[in-house]
Amino acid sequence: MQPSAAARAPQGPWRFTLRRIRRDRWTLAAAVLFAFIAFCSFAGGPIARAFVGHSASDQFPYAVNDNFKPAGPWTRVPDTPYVRADDYGDTLPPPKGTKKTLLVLGAEGLLGRDEMLRLLDGGRTSLEIGIFGVFVALLVGVPLGLVAGYFGGFTDTVVSRLTETIMAFPLILFLVFASVRLSDTLEPIGYGSAIPDGVFLVGLLIGLFTWFYPARLVRAEMLTLRNAEYVTAARSVGASEGRIIRRHLVPHVVPGLVVWAAIAIAANILLEVGLSFVGVGVQPQTPTWGSMLSQVWGTIFVPGRYNDQTSTQWQTILPTLAIALTVFALNQLSEGVRRAFEPWSSS
Repeated sequence: MQPSAAARAPQGPWRFTLRRIRRDRWTLAAAVLFAFIAFCSFAGGPIARAFVGHSASDQFPYAVNDNFKPAGPWTRVPDTPYVRADDYGDTLPPPKGTKKTLLVLGAEGLLGRDEMLRLLDGGRTSLEIGIFGVFVALLVGVPLGLVAGYFGGFTDTVVSRLTETIMAFPLILFLVFASVRLSDTLEPIGYGSAIPDGVFLVGLLIGLFTWFYPARLVRAEMLTLRNAEYVTAARSVGASEGRIIRRHLVPHVVPGLVVWAAIAIAANILLEVGLSFVGVGVQPQTPTWGSMLSQVWGTIFVPGRYNDQTSTQWQTILPTLAIALTVFALNQLSEGVRRAFEPWSSS
């Protein structure tokens, strides 16, 4: 009995890797969790805006009490950006017949903006910064690591000294200095609400100051693979250096880069949070998870203390929970992908 064509078809390493991932429940759970967070961040905002009937930038002064404390979850407030006051400055009720709007997760800040919509839009901005930072780091680091590890000699020495120089400087201080110096030039670069102002600047700076991670990863792999038998065989049949690197070596470094990228996105999100607490993140009107926390707790230059008379615990819990779940999902996904690519390694 002849085996079927599907049974005879060879299965590549990527198919075997996907099979191992499907068998790993923790990795699947992490992938589903991250997919859910990404869906809510990128598609949840428009869906939620259609449901509640307002945007994340709409202000609802009646969602803040006399102590400037925002309303809690599932609160209906007058749908008006104006507040009535008497001659003494005391707040008056809105005019009769004013419609009300629902704040599912309550209000955020002194302006009474929708916490849920700010959280969803902030997730999109934070993920865009994390992903774009990884893209820039790969764009710079991978070619440098390839040429340094494959050709060695003087090229390897130059690239190695450059990466060591970049690694020797404090990352946060570099990012703060570059962000302040380049903010006027690069911060206005964006694409409407899809890519808010400041995302390009922060993502670009993070990528330019973290490219040495993939560069060192690729270089170490190239030092091991450049003398492999299949590379020698390719040279013997006249394959060019570029073809050897592109067709025979790059596929071997992709798994390690995929694992690193998942961890790096999580690290970049935490970097964005750190920059927000330093006070040099994206513009204050653009929501990110880091900026939402810094509005409650202040920055290192203008420190603040939590005050339950003017703030709610939800302003801290919700962004913190979103950050924690995203970082946890990405770390678990990275570890699961590593185990799938290297089943022989220890767990």
